[in-house]
Amino acid sequence: MVAMAPSDQIEELFLTEEYLEQFESFDTPTTLVSSEAMSALCESESPQGVLALCSIVKRDPTEILSSPGQIVVVDSLADPGNMGTIIRTAHAAGAAGILTFGSCVDPFNSKVVRSSAGSLFHVPIAQLAGPEVLPRDRPVFVLSGQAIVELGPDTAADTGSPIWVIGSEAHGVSETWVSGKWSFSQVRIPMDPGVESLNAAVSAALCLYSQVI
Repeated sequence: MVAMAPSDQIEELFLTEEYLEQFESFDTPTTLVSSEAMSALCESESPQGVLALCSIVKRDPTEILSSPGQIVVVDSLADPGNMGTIIRTAHAAGAAGILTFGSCVDPFNSKVVRSSAGSLFHVPIAQLAGPEVLPRDRPVFVLSGQAIVELGPDTAADTGSPIWVIGSEAHGVSETWVSGKWSFSQVRIPMDPGVESLNAAVSAALCLYSQVI
């Protein structure tokens, strides 16, 4: 993961002795620590011998919204593992960025950072104030279990760069997205009867890759 971080964002490296040679080419201040100290510094139970102190790059949502490529809006997503996986998937699918809305988990939460597997450094992320700031010339698709239209390869075909709105598994998207106030399209993922919902990260992956594959 450290190798995926831009060098100008790494402020300091903390290494146990077995990793010193591996990172000797890094032009970054380095501190040698014991295994015990590394365990104290890290939240994971079995940390590797590498820890990087990195700066956080603040992004402007207008920067993301003006960029070509798909965008994922995550609405009140609380699970850090899901958030990290969505970031990783967005990176893999070449998305323009991710916008958080509502009471989302902090995208720089340590569990999110780990589950993103380094993609956090390559996917722009910003806070979205509300639906009203979304550009009117971009199609917005809200994932809803109550929608009539099913997600498919032609869902966003020839519409430009779609914006996908994904809610939490427990509550789905907020009422503001499906109230009818905005001219957003609602879509659902086809599932066998009896299946209540899909993992939010899986849902995001299906949406993004419906336009890639």
